[in-house]
Amino acid sequence: MATTPISSRKLRTCLPNHFLRSAWLLLATFLLAGCLGAVPLPVRIDARDGMSRGGDPYFVKGAGGSGNLDPLAARGANSLRTWTTNGLAEILDQSEALKLTVSAGIWLEEECAWFSYQNPEHCAKQAKRVRKEVLLYRTHPALLAWGIGNEVEGDGTNTAFWQQLDRLSRLVKSLDPAHPTFTAVAGMNQAKADGMNRYAPSLDFVGVNTYGAIFGLRRGLEKIGWKRPWLLTEWGPRGFWESPKIQSGAPFEQTSTEKAAMMRKAYQAVISPDGGCLGSYAFVWGWKFEATATWFGIMTHDGQTTAVADALQEVWGGGKPANQAPAVEALRGVPTSSLPVGGSFDASCRATDPDGDTLVWHWAVLPEQKKHHSTNPKKMPSPVSCMITKKSSDSVCVTAPDKPGVYRLHVWIKDGKGHAATANAPFEVR
Repeated sequence: MATTPISSRKLRTCLPNHFLRSAWLLLATFLLAGCLGAVPLPVRIDARDGMSRGGDPYFVKGAGGSGNLDPLAARGANSLRTWTTNGLAEILDQSEALKLTVSAGIWLEEECAWFSYQNPEHCAKQAKRVRKEVLLYRTHPALLAWGIGNEVEGDGTNTAFWQQLDRLSRLVKSLDPAHPTFTAVAGMNQAKADGMNRYAPSLDFVGVNTYGAIFGLRRGLEKIGWKRPWLLTEWGPRGFWESPKIQSGAPFEQTSTEKAAMMRKAYQAVISPDGGCLGSYAFVWGWKFEATATWFGIMTHDGQTTAVADALQEVWGGGKPANQAPAVEALRGVPTSSLPVGGSFDASCRATDPDGDTLVWHWAVLPEQKKHHSTNPKKMPSPVSCMITKKSSDSVCVTAPDKPGVYRLHVWIKDGKGHAATANAPFEVR
């Protein structure tokens, strides 16, 4: 049957204005990208079917960080998450070469003495900065999504924040309709869900940061009635805020072997492409001093990979690595009650290597941070001198210094093949 052609003018009058704006913006983005190089693949989020990229299903298997991308890709990851756009151009270029995508973070201010989401001028200035950042990177082919803010929501009851977040999300999507938007929250509760659902409907999904509570995440989302897609934007070992502590308040840290076992179990129990889950970013790919010198780093300060990297490679589908990291048990002999000045204790640590590699123990006593949330010092601190008075490979004698305080005995056990196991324990000197 013959049909009457519809003129472009008549077609425009049949379509909603917002659809036309998005379509023309998407076309303009592709044309601009085509002039500059590779065309970005459009990313879509569907509540039932999950994420797609270039029309193909896409489940995120990645980690948060900004470097060491070659080993990340080699272990089977497909994506990287950042928290800011600092250095993003280089990260995007490296990721593209390695066939990795990037969820690019846009840092948002928290409520503080010099910034308030109740202040229209502050919000307008913030939006101007966000616009500038999006325009810089929106056409890059490695870009996957825009993460607008990380743990800025507080307890979830700040209506002004959610309203600004929705304005920013709509702004980003108007500038870049090819990539979805999300915000990352510190765990989910009813107030956060209500705030997002009521005041920030334009977000395509929510990013959830969770650690020891990961095993109850799906049950918790179901309890609060969350129906929108979600992605684990940070997950890892048990956090220092949720760990057992000695009398001084210093937390016990899991060994690298315990962290790997927990994360493997968590991935298998929680992270799968159903129930709205879009994938995950483990924390943190590389090294970071936070709480201790080894708490969250999947690598050590000198670039050795731990058993956590091996576990991630397996759950990402890459199988067991050809050479694995050593396994370690918890330290023995470190006192949990206070130690007098000049007192001493003997500590030991057992470790094995699955490949039979020769192991070397490296011991150090480091001063404990007073504020565990602080990421200072940025660099590896120097060991406290003259505290380890005797040592063999797997044992040491520690003598308390004259200065009272909280300290932490660390051990790094290396296999000579680029892998290490880590363990530590805090102790107090009075």
